[in-house]
This record gives sequence, C-alpha cells and structure tokens, in this order.
Amino acid sequence: MSNLIKGLISICCLCLALIDQAWSEQPATRFNVSFSQLDSCESFSVPNTGYGYRKFYMLHELSNNNRKAGERLHLKFYVLTSMDAHILLSVTSHPRLYDRVYEIVIGAGGNTFSAIRTSMGLRRVATSQEPNLVSLYEPTPIEIVQTQNGELFVYIPGFKSEPLMQFIDESPLTINYMSFSSFGSNTARWFYDCGFDGYDKEISQEVEKPTPTKELLDRLNFLAENASLPENLTSVLFHFQTRSLAYEQTSSMLQTRMHMMLHWQDSRLGWKPQDFGSLESFEHPDLRIWTPHMNVLNGALQSVGEILRSYELRVYANGNITLYANNLQLTSWCVDGARNWPNERVTCDIELGLNYQEGQEKLALIYDKHRKPIAPNEHVNLPSGWSFTELSVVRVDSDAARRYNPKGMMQKMDGDVAIEFTLQRNRSFYMTVFYLPLLACQMFLILSFVLRSTRRSALILIALLITAWGLMYMTRHASPHYEPPLMTAYKTVMIVATYCYILHICMIWLELYPPRSQAPDWLVALINSNVLRCVLGLRFADSNDYCDIQTNPLRHLAKILNNLSSILIIITFAFVDITSGV
Repeated sequence: MSNLIKGLISICCLCLALIDQAWSEQPATRFNVSFSQLDSCESFSVPNTGYGYRKFYMLHELSNNNRKAGERLHLKFYVLTSMDAHILLSVTSHPRLYDRVYEIVIGAGGNTFSAIRTSMGLRRVATSQEPNLVSLYEPTPIEIVQTQNGELFVYIPGFKSEPLMQFIDESPLTINYMSFSSFGSNTARWFYDCGFDGYDKEISQEVEKPTPTKELLDRLNFLAENASLPENLTSVLFHFQTRSLAYEQTSSMLQTRMHMMLHWQDSRLGWKPQDFGSLESFEHPDLRIWTPHMNVLNGALQSVGEILRSYELRVYANGNITLYANNLQLTSWCVDGARNWPNERVTCDIELGLNYQEGQEKLALIYDKHRKPIAPNEHVNLPSGWSFTELSVVRVDSDAARRYNPKGMMQKMDGDVAIEFTLQRNRSFYMTVFYLPLLACQMFLILSFVLRSTRRSALILIALLITAWGLMYMTRHASPHYEPPLMTAYKTVMIVATYCYILHICMIWLELYPPRSQAPDWLVALINSNVLRCVLGLRFADSNDYCDIQTNPLRHLAKILNNLSSILIIITFAFVDITSGV
C-alpha cells in the first residue's frame, strides 16, 4: 500500500513540473512584456479629463539616451489604454496651439489607426492603418527614434521590425520636453525610465530653479513652526476705520462694517532683503504662519465664533506682521434700556477678545491710536433715522481666568477691549412727523369748545382721524418692546377726542331735547353759584338769567359742562406735553 502511495506522489510531482515548464514557455503578453517587468518603471496616470498636456517631462542630455550612431533621440516607454495614446515632443514646456511639435497618436479613431502630427491636433504628416495596437490589459511598447538627418521613426517592438510610421522633417526640431495625454473620457497609464530594458535615464520631471519668492515662502513656512504662537508675544495692536453702522432697534442688534488692521511681531520670520531679491515685505496666499483668532464676545448671528475669515497677510523683513481685514462685517447685541423713543441716545459696543489655547500666555488687544486715529466726525454711513455722535475704545475689566466658563459660554477676560459707538436718533424728523400733528389735534379739540353744531363735530372727527393715523404710522417706527411716551400722548388725545364727541352729543340732548322731569333744587343752586360761574368763566347770573335757570336748568348745565371740560382738557394736554417731551 505504501508503494502505491509513493507512486501516486511521484506522478503528481512529474505533472506539476511539466505544467510549470509549459507555462514558463508561454509569452507574458502579446508584445512579450509582463507586468512584473513594469515594476522597475516610473509611471504616470492620465485621468479622464479630456485632451490636454498638463505635465511635462524634461529629457536628459542626449548622451544619456540610448541612441546609436546617427541618432539625435531614442526613447522607449509603455502604455495601458483603450485608445488614443498621445505623446508630445516639443522644444519648450509651454507650447502654443500652432507651434511646431511632434505629436504621435497610437490607436486613434477608436483604436483603428495611428498618426504623426506637427502641431497639436493638426497637420497630420504620417498615418498607419494598423488597428488594435493598444489595450487596457496588455502593455504596448512604443519606441521613438529621431535621426541626425531629420527622420522620425515610431516602432511598436514585438509587433513588427519595420517602423509603424516615419516622417522626414526638413527642419528637424531639437526636442527638450515631452508629455503624455489621452482623449475624451479615456484614461491611460504610461510607464517610462524602465530598468529592465536599459531605458532608465531618458526623461525626468522638469525641476525649475526656485524664485526668490518661492525660497522666501518656504523659509517663512518652515520658521513659523507649523503656525505656532511666537515666543514672548503678549499683545496685538489694532486699529480700524468704521465704514457703516446700522442699529436695528426692534431686534436689538448693531451691524457694523469696518476696515481693521492688526500688527504684531514674530522675531523668527525676519530676513535680509538682499538675500531674497531685495524683498522688503512679502505676502502670499500659501503663507502659513500664526495669526490671531479674534472673537466678538457679544456677537450675534454670523459674528459668533472666529471673525477673521478673509484677510490679507503681509510680513516685513524686520519680523513685523500686518493683517488687513477689508469690509469686516460684525453683528453685536445692543439693548436700548432708556425707553424714551424718539429721543434715544444709545451707546452700543463691540467687545473684542483673542482666543488662545490652554496653557498659553494671555494675549491682550491694544488700540493703536497713534498709527491711525479715528476721529468722531469721520464720515460713517448710517440709516436716515440715526446720527453718529461719538466713538471710543475702552478696556474691559474682568477677573475671569479662562475664555470659556464651565458651561462652555464665552466670557470676558483681562486684555479684551470694547469699541463703543454712541448713536442719536434724528429727533427733528419725528418732531415734524408726529409732534406737529399731535399739537394740531390738541388745538382742534380746544377750539371745538367755542363752536356749535356740525362744525364742532367735524373738528372733533378730524382730530380723531389724525390721532388714529398717527398711532398706526407710529407702529412702523417705535420699538414694540415698550410703550413710548409719545404713543401715550397720542392715546390720551384720542381718548379726549372721544370724550369731546360724546360731550357734544350730550350737550345737544340737554339743549334741544331735555328731560321733562324737573331738575333737583341742589342742581339749580349749583348752577346759580357765582363762585362756580367765576371759576368756569361764566358771567354772574342776573334776574333774567335766574328766571331762565329756574325754567330751563339743563341748558345752563350744558354750558357749565362745556366750560368745565375745556379747562380740564387744557390741563390734561399741558401735562401730556410736558411728560412726552413736546
């Protein structure tokens, strides 16, 4: 039994050896190029971004190419693509559309033909109708030879020994650069500088000499130590220029637009201008250095959190740094507690503070008034209802040791500042729009006491309509959070106008349609009182008046009510005008 098992094992080993030998004798691919061989090559992938040469390679000196006698250029590389393998040979790394170049396309027209062109996409000078030369699954070798007499040959090694295409150029180009591409939505992967075939020193990526700007950028980013905080930095200077203010009283918010500049010094970032092309200052979008993180402590809406999102950064040779924020828009809370519309004088502030990590030294904001002071009368755009009267920058007093309290709320710290704006509402506008109609209504109601019949009722109705209009129009301007004194005055005048109209109706009733019942004696005695008549501005009752009072006391009662109401209303209007600020 053991001999049988040994025999079966020997037969299996012999079969495996024969299979391995047969597999090793088969060609790796159609052009006898295996993927394991391509591991020794450099590669470049072309995405499906359409036709275009985006990356150029610089050819090494001709002595490094595998050229033979009589050759100017001898290159070899491999490609994996379904069609349209493009190779560009040019004099410069930035050829224009109609510049003379050598463009070689393998597998053009859906992998049905190949061509040589002397301009990008134009001027075909050689064509081969051999189809299916390129594939996504088999590397296609491409060999290009340029001879001294201007002949250009394109070979596909392993396909045939003769050139696939050739072109004789009477004015041959001196090739310095080359690039790869594809066409349409096709992708391609190119292999070059392959060690297994001896073409490992043909091309390399173009390495330009860094400019002074590039050298300085790299130096500053390196010395900035990953944008770390400069050593011994304790304060940041700032100044600003206010461009516009908008106070929204209904929402208790102040919207400010300003230009702001911050200044600090980082001794690590200084340089000698003569070493970098005489550059005294430097700015670049790729500059990665430490910048302050500024917050509006009483910020609202988009001003919650970091506010320096877009700015220009400039570094000077002595290590000074300037940050310029153009049209910085800030929104902060500002509550008007005076409750005296439309005579408000509001002081709104923008509380600014710098944020820093735990363990770092506190950073203070210092207003640099000497660099560019802001005058109170400097032009600032404001809504028509307000005027800008005063500006000041004050320090914020606080004993807090941390920027955030245990609840995660931002709080004030020592070193923060507040920019205070004092705004005054334009009172003259509201005097014209609201106070004059109010005074006119008061005069109409007082004059109504000397009129009779329909003229009196018409005057009262006019005053009533004006006050109603004024109240409705006032709701568009006054704060809805409280009832302003002026609104109280309008309400009082409207109540008085209603009373006057009711009084006018009662007087008509008493004079024209009095009750038939006899008036009580105390009422008759009161009407005949000379003291009361003197106070109300009525003449003393004579014998004729006395008899008339005895006969028609209610008509004289209407006169007394009229005069008494006029005096009380005049006193009421005087009190209302004083308390409302008229």
